[in-house]
Amino acid sequence: MAYSLEEAKKLIIKAGLELVKEKLIARTWGNISARLSDEEFLITPSGVPYDQINENNLVVVKISDCSYTGNIKPSGEKKVHAAIYEIRKDVNFILHTHQNYATAISVDGIHKDFAPVADYALPGTKQLVKNVRHVVETYTNLDTFLMARHGALIVSSNYEDAFTKAIILEDRAKKLYESTKTDKTPKEESKPYLDDYAQMFGFGKTAVEEDEEAIKLIKEKNTLAARYQKKLKPMGCFDVFIQHLVYKKKYAKLKDSNK
Repeated sequence: MAYSLEEAKKLIIKAGLELVKEKLIARTWGNISARLSDEEFLITPSGVPYDQINENNLVVVKISDCSYTGNIKPSGEKKVHAAIYEIRKDVNFILHTHQNYATAISVDGIHKDFAPVADYALPGTKQLVKNVRHVVETYTNLDTFLMARHGALIVSSNYEDAFTKAIILEDRAKKLYESTKTDKTPKEESKPYLDDYAQMFGFGKTAVEEDEEAIKLIKEKNTLAARYQKKLKPMGCFDVFIQHLVYKKKYAKLKDSNK
């Protein structure tokens, strides 16, 4: 059953704070949405830290064309959410998280029996929507998906179930990682850019370098993901460069807004 606008606002705000508390999401990365009807859903705004999200900056988006009203820009992944709501009429709540171990697991072949994985594409692009749509349409009986190098997607009929599945996913991913890891530490210079975090940290200097907590997280994720690099084709330089520019702009904007 879809949520009322007031219910959706409260649950999305609650979900954001809980995901930060459980370390399943960081800064402004990831997004959360709730179905309002067969025509609309409510989603988190673009580039706003989860502790600053409130009832006034959540955005109502149309499923059919992802249009919205007002000056607040919705998450750049709104089309991914719209595609899922269109395909899965039973889904009323969606979490897109950047979980440490789930992201690492999404990098190579060990994920095949773990969860369906949408092929990599740059965030916010039509290709990413196409890739997510493919796995969701293929596995209509599943609620947990991975996005290659980009975290996880958890879909459910309600907030409580979606959040529980996010916790379970990370626990399962950690156990799988621990069972397959080796004692060998990947060399810094051999690490490909395996996910968004690694790209930000790996390509030149960005505004994120001043945030010690973010740097620590990026390094940890890069280290985990790099263990699987031998079985993965590295990202092209163009994709890495574009990601770098996008995130540099996002952080500059965030820094200015916090002054």
